[in-house]
Amino acid sequence: MNEKLKNIIEYEMFRKRINKIEMAEYMQMSYPTMLSKIKSPGTFKISEADRLCKILNIELTELLNIKN
Repeated sequence: MNEKLKNIIEYEMFRKRINKIEMAEYMQMSYPTMLSKIKSPGTFKISEADRLCKILNIELTELLNIKN
């Protein structure tokens, strides 16, 4: 599931032309933390996942319902 979430997050970032440094700034976290969270999306807190979804303009429920 983490790999699929990672791919969705990276694809949406690509579509929105947001790089990882910019995403870290938008998410108000350090760049290394952002890299770690993207690598292992299951570590996002609900509040962080909600903020991520708002930035990427995707539904939180869609992200949470991802199956393998």
